[in-house]
Amino acid sequence: MNALAKDFREAFGSLLPVVLLAPAAHLFTGFLTAELLLRWIVGALLCGLGLFLFLRGVEYCLAPLGGMLGSRFPLAPNLFLLLLPALLLGAAANVADPGVAMLAGHVDAVSSGDSPPVWLVTAAVVGGVGVFLALAMLRIVLRLPARPTLGAAYALAICAAFFVPPQYVALALDSGGVATGPLTVPFLLAVGMGFVSVLGGRSASSDGFGVLGLVALGPICGVMLLGVLW
Repeated sequence: MNALAKDFREAFGSLLPVVLLAPAAHLFTGFLTAELLLRWIVGALLCGLGLFLFLRGVEYCLAPLGGMLGSRFPLAPNLFLLLLPALLLGAAANVADPGVAMLAGHVDAVSSGDSPPVWLVTAAVVGGVGVFLALAMLRIVLRLPARPTLGAAYALAICAAFFVPPQYVALALDSGGVATGPLTVPFLLAVGMGFVSVLGGRSASSDGFGVLGLVALGPICGVMLLGVLW
């Protein structure tokens, strides 16, 4: 019961500043009608309820499942059978994230005739997440230090931006936020922590948390590669 109350307070407490913003702005501008105010209140209640249910789902299922799957990866008989499930798992987790659907909808709204189809942009984003999750697992297995590995990866992405059409650079950088979506983050964090927990000599703070730092590059590099090829 205490956990339920805690998640309830977190869900509605995090929305409270945004909920109060519109009435506060109305005091200075008077832009709200009675209908808009009612919609705002009902929408805020629905968002709070949805966030509360999401937090419960993460705690009851998503995080434990990710930890369990991550802890099974080291049992693979060879490196290929470790990296392939990690790639597929990262892509599957990301394609279910609502941030991917939001990004695809905005791309579709502003796309022109010479732009790649939405499904191809989505594939570049989720494929990048899957590939870089596999690379993050490989970094942990090979015991590569986090600082130079992440530094080299981000430096490579910055250099690649000079050879990609400008519109794809902007889209790629925004796509990076998809890797930190509300579904992807808790799941992949749990996968990383579960993976590290069964390996000897690994640090949960630098290796487990370092997974997301590398995975965030996946959508950026995937969309940039799409811009070069398209």
